Amino acid sequence: MQGATSAELAREFVALIHSFGVLRSDSTPCGQPMSVSSAHALCELRARGALSQRELAEQLGLKPSSVSRLLDQLEARTWTQRRPAPTDADQRTNAVVLTNAGTTIADQVLAARSARFERLLECIPVEQQPNVISALRLLKEAANEVA
Repeated sequence: MQGATSAELAREFVALIHSFGVLRSDSTPCGQPMSVSSAHALCELRARGALSQRELAEQLGLKPSSVSRLLDQLEARTWTQRRPAPTDADQRTNAVVLTNAGTTIADQVLAARSARFERLLECIPVEQQPNVISALRLLKEAANEVA
């Protein structure tokens, strides 16, 4: 069996990004009225609870300065709050928490995400679904290696 070329991988990956709608800045691929980074931040906080800004940056794969700007936006929408981390010796460390409004929005994003992936999965033949999941895992692992 012949391997793929980097040009083929690039073409198909970029096509996936375009068809999934990741490049839209005003809404998520699931149709939520916010940036993709905002949606991912809310979902991480919903899943993990309070995180330091550093932990959130690591989870999102973003630079701390980008997360600081992102949190400014989320706080302006009253979806998150930064509070001093009570157990950290460095009093400059903040814990990022969802507000009640943020929890509601995060739940809406998670529901929309789940519905979108259910619809996507329905479009893939059942016998091919494990192959798709396996290929995505391999691609993620490769991306982590070359990052």
